[in-house]
Amino acid sequence: MGGLSKKGFQFKKIADDAARPRLTLDAGALLFKHDTINPAQVEQEKLTAAAIVEAYNLIGYDAVCVGSQDLIAGLPYLQALSKDAKFAWLSANLVKKSTKKPFFKTSTSVKLGNIKAGVIGLTGPAILSATDDAMILPWDQVLPDLVVKTAKTNDLLILLSNLPAADNQRIAESYLTIHLILQSGASANTISPEPINNTIMASTAPQGKQIGIMEINWQPAKRWADSRTVLLATRKGSLDHLLGELNKYQQVKNPETALRNQPDQLNAYHSLLSQEQALRSEIELLSKEIGKQAPGNNEPSTYNNRFMAMEKELPDHPEIARLVEKLDAAVNKLSQRQAGSAAVQANSPYLGFRGCGTCHPSQMASWQQTKHAKAYATLENKKQQFNQNCLPCHVTGIAIPQAAEALSLPEDRLGVGCETCHGPGRRHSENPKNTPITKKPGPELCLNCHTAPHDQDFRYDERIKMVEHH
Repeated sequence: MGGLSKKGFQFKKIADDAARPRLTLDAGALLFKHDTINPAQVEQEKLTAAAIVEAYNLIGYDAVCVGSQDLIAGLPYLQALSKDAKFAWLSANLVKKSTKKPFFKTSTSVKLGNIKAGVIGLTGPAILSATDDAMILPWDQVLPDLVVKTAKTNDLLILLSNLPAADNQRIAESYLTIHLILQSGASANTISPEPINNTIMASTAPQGKQIGIMEINWQPAKRWADSRTVLLATRKGSLDHLLGELNKYQQVKNPETALRNQPDQLNAYHSLLSQEQALRSEIELLSKEIGKQAPGNNEPSTYNNRFMAMEKELPDHPEIARLVEKLDAAVNKLSQRQAGSAAVQANSPYLGFRGCGTCHPSQMASWQQTKHAKAYATLENKKQQFNQNCLPCHVTGIAIPQAAEALSLPEDRLGVGCETCHGPGRRHSENPKNTPITKKPGPELCLNCHTAPHDQDFRYDERIKMVEHH
Protein backbone atom coordinates (compact mmCIF):
# COMPACT_ATOMS: atom_id res chain seq x y z
CA MET A 1 0.00 0.00 0.00
CA GLY A 2 2.89 2.38 0.76
CA GLY A 3 4.05 2.18 -2.86
CA LEU A 4 0.81 3.82 -4.02
CA SER A 5 1.88 7.23 -2.71
CA LYS A 6 5.04 7.00 -4.82
CA LYS A 7 3.03 5.71 -7.76
CA GLY A 8 0.67 8.66 -7.45
CA PHE A 9 3.53 11.16 -7.40
CA GLN A 10 5.15 9.60 -10.47
CA PHE A 11 1.89 9.54 -12.43
CA LYS A 12 1.27 13.22 -11.71
CA LYS A 13 4.84 14.14 -12.66
CA ILE A 14 4.63 12.19 -15.92
CA ALA A 15 1.32 13.84 -16.80
CA ASP A 16 2.65 17.33 -15.97
CA ASP A 17 5.87 16.78 -17.95
CA ALA A 18 4.17 15.29 -20.98
CA ALA A 19 1.39 17.89 -21.19
CA ARG A 20 -0.65 15.58 -23.41
CA PRO A 21 -3.80 13.44 -22.96
CA ARG A 22 -3.24 10.28 -20.92
CA LEU A 23 -5.10 7.07 -20.17
CA THR A 24 -4.48 5.39 -16.82
CA LEU A 25 -5.42 1.71 -16.67
CA ASP A 26 -5.03 -1.37 -14.47
CA ALA A 27 -5.62 -4.93 -15.67
CA GLY A 28 -6.91 -6.04 -12.25
CA ALA A 29 -5.99 -8.14 -9.19
CA LEU A 30 -5.15 -5.00 -7.22
CA LEU A 31 -7.20 -5.20 -4.03
CA PHE A 32 -5.75 -8.28 -2.27
CA LYS A 33 -2.25 -9.77 -2.19
CA HIS A 34 -3.24 -13.43 -1.81
CA ASP A 35 -5.68 -15.88 -3.36
CA THR A 36 -7.55 -16.38 -0.08
CA ILE A 37 -8.21 -14.31 3.03
CA ASN A 38 -7.70 -15.58 6.55
CA PRO A 39 -11.10 -15.16 8.28
CA ALA A 40 -9.37 -13.31 11.12
CA GLN A 41 -8.08 -10.71 8.66
CA VAL A 42 -11.18 -10.05 6.56
CA GLU A 43 -11.95 -6.67 8.11
CA GLN A 44 -8.33 -5.54 7.83
CA GLU A 45 -8.17 -6.61 4.18
CA LYS A 46 -11.37 -4.71 3.44
CA LEU A 47 -9.95 -1.55 5.01
CA THR A 48 -6.93 -1.87 2.74
CA ALA A 49 -9.04 -2.53 -0.37
CA ALA A 50 -11.16 0.56 0.29
CA ALA A 51 -8.01 2.65 0.70
CA ILE A 52 -6.63 1.35 -2.62
CA VAL A 53 -9.81 2.45 -4.42
CA GLU A 54 -9.55 5.88 -2.80
CA ALA A 55 -5.90 6.12 -3.85
CA TYR A 56 -6.81 5.17 -7.45
CA ASN A 57 -9.41 7.96 -7.38
CA LEU A 58 -6.72 10.43 -6.34
CA ILE A 59 -4.32 9.19 -9.03
CA GLY A 60 -7.05 9.57 -11.65
CA TYR A 61 -7.47 6.07 -13.07
CA ASP A 62 -9.81 5.73 -16.01
CA ALA A 63 -10.58 2.01 -15.91
CA VAL A 64 -9.71 -1.17 -13.99
CA CYS A 65 -10.46 -4.77 -14.94
CA VAL A 66 -12.15 -7.01 -12.37
CA GLY A 67 -9.47 -9.62 -11.58
CA SER A 68 -10.13 -12.95 -9.92
CA GLN A 69 -8.25 -11.84 -6.78
CA ASP A 70 -10.47 -8.77 -6.51
CA LEU A 71 -13.40 -11.14 -5.87
CA ILE A 72 -12.04 -13.09 -2.89
CA ALA A 73 -13.91 -10.95 -0.35
CA GLY A 74 -17.10 -11.77 -2.24
CA LEU A 75 -18.85 -10.34 -5.29
CA PRO A 76 -21.34 -8.30 -3.19
CA TYR A 77 -18.42 -6.61 -1.42
CA LEU A 78 -16.76 -5.64 -4.72
CA GLN A 79 -20.06 -4.35 -6.09
CA ALA A 80 -20.50 -2.15 -3.03
CA LEU A 81 -16.90 -0.96 -3.14
CA SER A 82 -17.12 -0.14 -6.85
CA LYS A 83 -19.74 2.51 -6.06
CA ASP A 84 -17.00 4.55 -4.36
CA ALA A 85 -14.78 4.42 -7.46
CA LYS A 86 -14.49 7.38 -9.82
CA PHE A 87 -13.11 5.03 -12.47
CA ALA A 88 -14.87 2.25 -14.42
CA TRP A 89 -14.67 -1.35 -13.17
CA LEU A 90 -14.84 -3.55 -16.28
CA SER A 91 -15.75 -7.18 -16.90
CA ALA A 92 -17.50 -8.46 -20.00
CA ASN A 93 -17.59 -12.09 -18.89
CA LEU A 94 -18.53 -11.95 -15.17
CA VAL A 95 -22.28 -12.36 -15.51
CA LYS A 96 -25.45 -13.44 -13.71
CA LYS A 97 -25.89 -17.16 -14.21
CA SER A 98 -29.66 -16.81 -14.54
CA THR A 99 -29.77 -13.97 -17.10
CA LYS A 100 -26.21 -13.83 -18.53
CA LYS A 101 -26.22 -10.07 -17.87
CA PRO A 102 -22.88 -8.59 -16.69
CA PHE A 103 -22.43 -7.30 -13.14
CA PHE A 104 -20.08 -4.52 -14.26
CA LYS A 105 -19.60 -2.40 -17.36
CA THR A 106 -18.28 -4.42 -20.29
CA SER A 107 -16.38 -1.50 -21.83
CA THR A 108 -15.77 2.22 -21.61
CA SER A 109 -14.60 4.96 -23.98
CA VAL A 110 -12.19 7.80 -23.22
CA LYS A 111 -11.51 10.81 -25.43
CA LEU A 112 -7.79 11.54 -25.84
CA GLY A 113 -7.43 14.67 -27.94
CA ASN A 114 -8.59 13.68 -31.43
CA ILE A 115 -8.50 9.97 -30.60
CA LYS A 116 -11.23 7.94 -28.95
CA ALA A 117 -9.97 4.90 -27.00
CA GLY A 118 -12.24 1.97 -26.21
CA VAL A 119 -11.37 -0.25 -23.24
CA ILE A 120 -12.76 -3.77 -22.59
CA GLY A 121 -12.26 -5.91 -19.47
CA LEU A 122 -12.11 -9.72 -19.13
CA THR A 123 -12.00 -11.55 -15.77
CA GLY A 124 -9.92 -14.68 -15.31
CA PRO A 125 -11.00 -17.96 -13.61
CA ALA A 126 -12.41 -17.19 -10.15
CA ILE A 127 -14.02 -18.95 -7.21
CA LEU A 128 -17.57 -17.63 -6.90
CA SER A 129 -20.17 -18.24 -4.22
CA ALA A 130 -23.19 -20.29 -5.23
CA THR A 131 -25.42 -17.68 -3.57
CA ASP A 132 -24.19 -14.93 -5.93
CA ASP A 133 -25.92 -16.33 -9.04
CA ALA A 134 -22.65 -15.59 -10.88
CA MET A 135 -20.43 -17.25 -13.45
CA ILE A 136 -17.40 -16.50 -15.65
CA LEU A 137 -18.21 -16.95 -19.33
CA PRO A 138 -15.49 -18.12 -21.76
CA TRP A 139 -13.91 -15.16 -23.52
CA ASP A 140 -14.81 -16.48 -26.98
CA GLN A 141 -18.50 -16.26 -26.10
CA VAL A 142 -18.49 -12.57 -25.22
CA LEU A 143 -15.61 -11.05 -27.17
CA PRO A 144 -16.64 -11.39 -30.87
CA ASP A 145 -19.75 -9.17 -30.77
CA LEU A 146 -18.24 -6.79 -28.18
CA VAL A 147 -15.09 -6.20 -30.24
CA VAL A 148 -17.13 -5.43 -33.37
CA LYS A 149 -19.38 -3.05 -31.47
CA THR A 150 -16.56 -1.25 -29.62
CA ALA A 151 -14.29 -0.99 -32.68
CA LYS A 152 -17.03 0.80 -34.65
CA THR A 153 -17.08 3.77 -32.27
CA ASN A 154 -13.41 3.94 -31.20
CA ASP A 155 -10.10 4.59 -32.95
CA LEU A 156 -7.91 2.60 -30.54
CA LEU A 157 -9.09 -0.61 -28.85
CA ILE A 158 -7.51 -1.82 -25.58
CA LEU A 159 -8.21 -5.05 -23.71
CA LEU A 160 -7.57 -5.27 -19.96
CA SER A 161 -7.22 -8.99 -19.39
CA ASN A 162 -7.03 -11.08 -16.24
CA LEU A 163 -7.02 -14.24 -18.35
CA PRO A 164 -4.09 -16.68 -18.52
CA ALA A 165 -1.30 -15.62 -20.88
CA ALA A 166 -2.10 -18.39 -23.37
CA ASP A 167 -5.65 -17.07 -23.79
CA ASN A 168 -4.36 -13.54 -24.31
CA GLN A 169 -2.08 -14.79 -27.06
CA ARG A 170 -4.97 -16.54 -28.81
CA ILE A 171 -7.00 -13.33 -28.63
CA ALA A 172 -4.12 -11.34 -30.14
CA GLU A 173 -3.82 -13.89 -32.95
CA SER A 174 -7.58 -13.76 -33.63
CA TYR A 175 -8.46 -10.05 -33.45
CA LEU A 176 -6.59 -7.51 -35.59
CA THR A 177 -8.83 -4.74 -34.22
CA ILE A 178 -7.61 -5.21 -30.62
CA HIS A 179 -4.53 -3.02 -30.64
CA LEU A 180 -3.25 -3.37 -27.08
CA ILE A 181 -3.64 -6.08 -24.41
CA LEU A 182 -2.59 -5.24 -20.86
CA GLN A 183 -2.38 -8.39 -18.73
CA SER A 184 -2.66 -9.05 -15.01
CA GLY A 185 -1.67 -12.33 -13.42
CA ALA A 186 0.21 -13.44 -16.54
CA SER A 187 3.56 -13.46 -14.75
CA ALA A 188 5.22 -12.57 -11.46
CA ASN A 189 7.59 -10.40 -13.48
CA THR A 190 7.34 -7.49 -15.86
CA ILE A 191 6.82 -8.50 -19.50
CA SER A 192 8.08 -6.06 -22.14
CA PRO A 193 5.67 -5.22 -24.98
CA GLU A 194 5.46 -8.00 -27.55
CA PRO A 195 3.83 -7.55 -30.96
CA ILE A 196 1.50 -10.32 -32.14
CA ASN A 197 -0.14 -9.56 -35.50
CA ASN A 198 -1.61 -6.09 -34.97
CA THR A 199 -1.68 -6.35 -31.17
CA ILE A 200 0.88 -5.29 -28.57
CA MET A 201 0.82 -7.35 -25.33
CA ALA A 202 2.46 -6.20 -22.09
CA SER A 203 2.20 -6.52 -18.32
CA THR A 204 3.90 -5.08 -15.25
CA ALA A 205 4.93 -6.88 -12.08
CA PRO A 206 1.97 -7.47 -9.70
CA GLN A 207 1.00 -5.47 -6.61
CA GLY A 208 2.34 -2.15 -7.85
CA LYS A 209 6.04 -2.99 -7.76
CA GLN A 210 6.41 -1.21 -11.09
CA ILE A 211 4.42 0.99 -13.42
CA GLY A 212 4.43 0.75 -17.19
CA ILE A 213 4.47 3.92 -19.29
CA MET A 214 3.66 3.69 -22.98
CA GLU A 215 3.77 6.76 -25.22
CA ILE A 216 1.69 6.06 -28.32
CA ASN A 217 1.69 7.94 -31.61
CA TRP A 218 -1.59 6.62 -33.02
CA GLN A 219 -2.33 7.07 -36.72
CA PRO A 220 -5.55 6.80 -38.78
CA ALA A 221 -4.31 3.57 -40.39
CA LYS A 222 -4.91 1.85 -37.02
CA ARG A 223 -1.92 -0.43 -37.41
CA TRP A 224 1.41 -0.71 -35.67
CA ALA A 225 4.69 -0.12 -37.44
CA ASP A 226 6.53 -3.14 -38.78
CA SER A 227 9.67 -4.37 -37.04
CA ARG A 228 12.01 -2.16 -39.09
CA THR A 229 10.21 1.02 -38.08
CA VAL A 230 10.24 0.02 -34.41
CA LEU A 231 13.90 -0.92 -34.65
CA LEU A 232 14.74 2.42 -36.31
CA ALA A 233 13.06 4.34 -33.46
CA THR A 234 14.96 2.21 -30.92
CA ARG A 235 18.30 2.81 -32.65
CA LYS A 236 17.68 6.56 -32.83
CA GLY A 237 16.95 6.57 -29.11
CA SER A 238 20.16 4.62 -28.45
CA LEU A 239 22.12 7.11 -30.54
CA ASP A 240 20.68 10.05 -28.59
CA HIS A 241 21.73 8.42 -25.34
CA LEU A 242 25.20 7.61 -26.68
CA LEU A 243 25.72 11.19 -27.92
CA GLY A 244 24.89 12.38 -24.42
CA GLU A 245 27.61 10.12 -23.02
CA LEU A 246 30.09 11.31 -25.66
CA ASN A 247 29.29 14.92 -24.84
CA LYS A 248 30.73 14.41 -21.37
CA TYR A 249 34.11 13.64 -22.96
CA GLN A 250 33.87 16.25 -25.70
CA GLN A 251 33.35 19.18 -23.39
CA VAL A 252 37.15 19.58 -23.41
CA LYS A 253 38.83 20.90 -26.58
CA ASN A 254 40.76 17.74 -27.43
CA PRO A 255 39.59 14.57 -25.62
CA GLU A 256 42.42 12.45 -27.08
CA THR A 257 45.04 14.71 -25.51
CA ALA A 258 43.15 15.30 -22.26
CA LEU A 259 42.72 11.54 -21.65
CA ARG A 260 46.23 10.57 -22.68
CA ASN A 261 47.22 9.70 -19.09
CA GLN A 262 43.90 7.97 -18.29
CA PRO A 263 43.95 4.78 -20.40
CA ASP A 264 40.67 3.39 -19.02
CA GLN A 265 38.81 6.60 -19.83
CA LEU A 266 40.47 6.87 -23.23
CA ASN A 267 39.42 3.28 -24.08
CA ALA A 268 35.86 4.04 -22.99
CA TYR A 269 35.84 7.13 -25.23
CA HIS A 270 37.10 5.12 -28.21
CA SER A 271 34.44 2.47 -27.56
CA LEU A 272 31.69 5.12 -27.62
CA LEU A 273 33.03 6.50 -30.91
CA SER A 274 32.92 3.01 -32.43
CA GLN A 275 29.37 2.47 -31.20
CA GLU A 276 28.33 5.83 -32.65
CA GLN A 277 29.68 4.90 -36.08
CA ALA A 278 27.92 1.51 -36.01
CA LEU A 279 24.60 3.05 -34.96
CA ARG A 280 24.74 5.73 -37.63
CA SER A 281 25.41 3.09 -40.29
CA GLU A 282 22.49 0.95 -39.09
CA ILE A 283 20.13 3.95 -38.93
CA GLU A 284 21.08 4.95 -42.48
CA LEU A 285 20.44 1.44 -43.78
CA LEU A 286 17.07 1.11 -42.01
CA SER A 287 15.99 4.56 -43.23
CA LYS A 288 16.73 3.58 -46.84
CA GLU A 289 14.76 0.32 -46.53
CA ILE A 290 11.74 2.05 -45.01
CA GLY A 291 11.96 4.82 -47.63
CA LYS A 292 11.42 2.25 -50.39
CA GLN A 293 7.89 1.56 -49.11
CA ALA A 294 5.04 2.88 -51.23
CA PRO A 295 3.90 6.40 -50.25
CA GLY A 296 0.39 7.15 -49.17
CA ASN A 297 -1.78 8.01 -46.20
CA ASN A 298 -0.88 4.75 -44.47
CA GLU A 299 1.60 5.90 -41.87
CA PRO A 300 1.93 3.26 -39.11
CA SER A 301 1.46 3.89 -35.40
CA THR A 302 4.44 3.73 -33.06
CA TYR A 303 5.01 3.44 -29.32
CA ASN A 304 7.77 3.95 -26.80
CA ASN A 305 7.53 1.88 -23.60
CA ARG A 306 9.38 1.96 -20.31
CA PHE A 307 8.93 0.51 -16.82
CA MET A 308 9.57 2.35 -13.58
CA ALA A 309 10.23 0.59 -10.27
CA MET A 310 8.53 2.06 -7.20
CA GLU A 311 11.67 2.53 -5.12
CA LYS A 312 11.38 3.84 -1.57
CA GLU A 313 13.58 6.84 -2.35
CA LEU A 314 10.93 8.27 -4.69
CA PRO A 315 8.83 11.19 -3.41
CA ASP A 316 5.28 10.63 -2.16
CA HIS A 317 1.94 11.93 -3.37
CA PRO A 318 0.99 13.98 -0.27
CA GLU A 319 -2.73 13.12 -0.24
CA ILE A 320 -2.09 9.41 -0.76
CA ALA A 321 0.65 9.46 1.90
CA ARG A 322 -1.91 10.84 4.37
CA LEU A 323 -4.36 8.17 3.24
CA VAL A 324 -1.77 5.45 3.96
CA GLU A 325 -1.10 6.89 7.42
CA LYS A 326 -4.83 6.92 8.11
CA LEU A 327 -5.11 3.31 6.95
CA ASP A 328 -2.21 2.19 9.15
CA ALA A 329 -3.85 3.81 12.17
CA ALA A 330 -7.21 2.18 11.38
CA VAL A 331 -5.64 -1.26 10.87
CA ASN A 332 -3.67 -0.96 14.08
CA LYS A 333 -6.78 0.05 16.03
CA LEU A 334 -8.81 -2.81 14.54
CA SER A 335 -6.13 -5.39 15.39
CA GLN A 336 -5.79 -3.99 18.89
CA ARG A 337 -9.48 -4.72 19.45
CA GLN A 338 -8.96 -8.24 18.12
CA ALA A 339 -5.90 -8.90 20.28
CA GLY A 340 -7.93 -9.97 23.27
CA SER A 341 -9.55 -12.82 21.38
CA ALA A 342 -6.43 -13.96 19.52
CA ALA A 343 -4.65 -17.03 20.81
CA VAL A 344 -1.33 -18.69 20.05
CA GLN A 345 -1.51 -22.37 19.20
CA ALA A 346 -1.04 -24.66 22.15
CA ASN A 347 2.08 -26.84 22.12
CA SER A 348 3.85 -24.43 19.78
CA PRO A 349 7.01 -25.81 18.17
CA TYR A 350 8.68 -22.49 18.94
CA LEU A 351 10.59 -21.89 22.17
CA GLY A 352 11.39 -18.19 22.01
CA PHE A 353 14.89 -16.74 22.14
CA ARG A 354 15.46 -17.38 25.85
CA GLY A 355 14.73 -21.08 25.35
CA CYS A 356 17.43 -21.14 22.67
CA GLY A 357 19.77 -19.19 24.95
CA THR A 358 19.70 -21.97 27.54
CA CYS A 359 22.16 -23.96 25.42
CA HIS A 360 23.50 -21.14 23.24
CA PRO A 361 24.08 -18.17 25.58
CA SER A 362 26.86 -16.50 23.57
CA GLN A 363 24.83 -16.69 20.34
CA MET A 364 21.81 -15.23 22.13
CA ALA A 365 23.92 -12.36 23.49
CA SER A 366 25.27 -11.67 19.99
CA TRP A 367 21.77 -11.75 18.48
CA GLN A 368 20.54 -9.22 21.04
CA GLN A 369 22.88 -6.65 19.50
CA THR A 370 21.36 -6.99 16.03
CA LYS A 371 18.47 -5.12 14.39
CA HIS A 372 16.58 -8.42 14.25
CA ALA A 373 16.24 -8.34 18.04
CA LYS A 374 14.71 -4.85 17.87
CA ALA A 375 12.35 -5.57 14.97
CA TYR A 376 9.21 -5.54 17.13
CA ALA A 377 10.35 -2.39 18.93
CA THR A 378 10.41 -0.57 15.59
CA LEU A 379 6.69 -1.29 15.23
CA GLU A 380 6.03 -0.07 18.78
CA ASN A 381 7.90 3.15 18.04
CA LYS A 382 5.65 3.72 15.02
CA LYS A 383 2.54 2.59 16.96
CA GLN A 384 2.00 -0.25 14.47
CA GLN A 385 2.52 -3.21 16.83
CA PHE A 386 -1.05 -4.40 16.14
CA ASN A 387 -0.86 -4.06 12.35
CA GLN A 388 -1.24 -7.57 10.92
CA ASN A 389 0.26 -6.44 7.61
CA CYS A 390 3.54 -5.74 9.42
CA LEU A 391 3.65 -8.25 12.27
CA PRO A 392 4.73 -11.49 10.50
CA CYS A 393 8.07 -9.94 9.54
CA HIS A 394 8.70 -8.46 13.00
CA VAL A 395 8.01 -11.48 15.22
CA THR A 396 9.08 -15.14 15.34
CA GLY A 397 7.23 -18.13 13.93
CA ILE A 398 4.19 -16.47 12.37
CA ALA A 399 3.47 -16.78 8.65
CA ILE A 400 1.35 -14.18 6.85
CA PRO A 401 -1.83 -16.32 6.75
CA GLN A 402 -1.63 -16.70 10.57
CA ALA A 403 -0.91 -13.02 11.24
CA ALA A 404 -3.71 -12.74 13.81
CA GLU A 405 -1.82 -15.13 16.10
CA ALA A 406 0.96 -12.57 16.36
CA LEU A 407 -1.34 -10.37 18.45
CA SER A 408 -0.86 -12.53 21.55
CA LEU A 409 2.68 -13.88 21.34
CA PRO A 410 4.85 -14.24 24.43
CA GLU A 411 7.59 -11.68 24.87
CA ASP A 412 10.30 -14.14 23.86
CA ARG A 413 8.90 -14.25 20.31
CA LEU A 414 8.54 -10.51 19.79
CA GLY A 415 11.32 -9.70 17.36
CA VAL A 416 13.04 -11.66 14.60
CA GLY A 417 14.42 -14.34 16.88
CA CYS A 418 16.71 -17.34 16.50
CA GLU A 419 13.96 -19.60 15.20
CA THR A 420 13.06 -17.25 12.35
CA CYS A 421 16.38 -18.09 10.69
CA HIS A 422 17.15 -21.52 12.14
CA GLY A 423 13.68 -23.07 12.35
CA PRO A 424 11.44 -24.15 15.30
CA GLY A 425 13.57 -25.15 18.27
CA ARG A 426 11.39 -27.15 20.66
CA ARG A 427 12.06 -30.59 19.17
CA HIS A 428 15.71 -29.70 18.68
CA SER A 429 16.04 -28.78 22.35
CA GLU A 430 14.55 -32.12 23.35
CA ASN A 431 16.72 -34.20 21.00
CA PRO A 432 19.52 -32.11 19.41
CA LYS A 433 21.27 -34.97 17.58
CA ASN A 434 18.22 -36.35 15.81
CA THR A 435 16.47 -33.03 15.08
CA PRO A 436 19.11 -30.66 13.70
CA ILE A 437 18.30 -27.03 12.91
CA THR A 438 19.26 -24.89 9.93
CA LYS A 439 22.74 -23.53 10.58
CA LYS A 440 22.76 -20.77 7.98
CA PRO A 441 19.57 -19.51 6.30
CA GLY A 442 19.63 -19.10 2.55
CA PRO A 443 18.57 -15.98 0.64
CA GLU A 444 15.13 -17.44 -0.18
CA LEU A 445 14.19 -17.30 3.52
CA CYS A 446 15.43 -13.71 3.93
CA LEU A 447 13.52 -12.61 0.85
CA ASN A 448 10.22 -13.50 2.51
CA CYS A 449 10.51 -10.15 4.28
CA HIS A 450 13.40 -8.23 2.74
CA THR A 451 11.46 -7.19 -0.34
CA ALA A 452 10.56 -3.93 -2.02
CA PRO A 453 9.34 -1.42 -1.05
CA HIS A 454 10.59 -2.14 2.50
CA ASP A 455 14.13 -3.14 1.52
CA GLN A 456 14.81 -2.18 -2.07
CA ASP A 457 18.60 -2.70 -1.87
CA PHE A 458 18.77 -6.06 -0.05
CA ARG A 459 22.02 -7.91 -0.76
CA TYR A 460 22.16 -11.32 0.90
CA ASP A 461 25.96 -11.69 0.91
CA GLU A 462 26.34 -8.34 2.68
CA ARG A 463 23.41 -8.56 5.11
CA ILE A 464 24.11 -12.08 6.34
CA LYS A 465 27.38 -10.83 7.81
CA MET A 466 25.45 -8.35 9.96
CA VAL A 467 23.61 -11.14 11.83
CA GLU A 468 26.34 -13.77 12.07
CA HIS A 469 27.12 -14.95 15.60
CA HIS A 470 29.24 -17.75 17.04
